Amino acid sequence: MTRRICFIDDDDKFEIPLFIKAFGGEFEVITAKSFHDCDLQIKSRKAWVPDLFVLDLYFPSELPDIAAVEALRNRPLALAEDKAEVRQAYLNYRLAHDRLRAVLHAWKQSADGGIELAAKVTQKYPKSPIVFYSRKAMAQDVLRCMKEEGVLDVIPKPTGANDEDTERLTIESKGIVTSRFNQIIDTRASESWFKIKGALKIIKGIKFFAELLGAAGS
Repeated sequence: MTRRICFIDDDDKFEIPLFIKAFGGEFEVITAKSFHDCDLQIKSRKAWVPDLFVLDLYFPSELPDIAAVEALRNRPLALAEDKAEVRQAYLNYRLAHDRLRAVLHAWKQSADGGIELAAKVTQKYPKSPIVFYSRKAMAQDVLRCMKEEGVLDVIPKPTGANDEDTERLTIESKGIVTSRFNQIIDTRASESWFKIKGALKIIKGIKFFAELLGAAGS
């Protein structure tokens, strides 16, 4: 039987079509920009029970600050040549980290939206596990997410130099991501899994943080 996945993301111009292209052949997929729309689609299908919810993490809380967005566009991030030196690599990581925070603030996006979305999913569909699928997730937000009931993983989205490159990397990595989705679905009913879930969340959060630091220094 084909597994059923609900994917919720506020970007229906790029992210949702890309998800369908990458995973529509592997799973029976419902996509939506909001939990309300997703819930309506589930109810419209007879005896349709989601095996997994895949959620975007950063949702806009209000309209973007256009002046701040334009200011950031006109102020490129200047990274110094680090020549593989740890100190300079770390400073570049901090610059990039702060830049991403500024961009998210200008676009009025935060992890709060994704966490609130996960809470709605858990309340309505407590037996369906949740993963966040995000390319903007930062370590502190990952650790917050992993503490939420029902959230079993935070999976990084592949990110390329442009949309075409991102699409190519997403298609190339779909086997790994599909395998992870299936692992989470397979283990959702395991009593022992939920008993050790807290420990696994901490380990996965630390691992994700280490990967972020590694990527920043490469």
